Amino acid sequence: MKLLVIGATGRTGMHVLEQGVARGHEVTAFTRKPELLDGRGDLLAVVRGDATDPSSVRGAMAGQDAVVAAVGGSGIARTLIATMREAGVRRVVMTSSRSVPATRPRLAVGMAWMIFRKAYADLARAEGMLEISGLDWTVVRATRLVDKPGRGRAHIDFEADATGGEAMLSRADYAMVLLDAAEDDTMIGKMPGVCGARA
Repeated sequence: MKLLVIGATGRTGMHVLEQGVARGHEVTAFTRKPELLDGRGDLLAVVRGDATDPSSVRGAMAGQDAVVAAVGGSGIARTLIATMREAGVRRVVMTSSRSVPATRPRLAVGMAWMIFRKAYADLARAEGMLEISGLDWTVVRATRLVDKPGRGRAHIDFEADATGGEAMLSRADYAMVLLDAAEDDTMIGKMPGVCGARA
């Protein structure tokens, strides 16, 4: 499918690009730093722009089958909802955090919210915006992301608090789950939580 990757040169986005191409998708990278993708002839296109600016996203959106937002937030959600409606693109997968709905472990979650309150509140807004957007959305909530080699598997559940898995999740495995979700229509309207797979 034709896949638009938002935040394509971020640490997660680069994995989404690599794996998306490997799966045979026609991938368009949307980024503020296109120079980081110089020489990537395996991509359908590389578009420079700010994901919160509808005018720069609009051109990249035309003709896409799905969008993977490897970076989340209410400003990005607002722009994607508007430009996807205009272009007639329905499928979107966006990143979020397991900490947004979590209640346990109480101390760790409380500390995380104290430190990242503004970011988590914004992610919660983005989730709510997608829920009422009328698009075919999936929000994939990750635990703590790390730059370690992927294992090719992950623990996935649909609960507010993790039901298993490791606290740390490799960005490569997170990218795998994001792409799996984009390819799976049964994930539409769902908010899976993802943790690292146990060894």
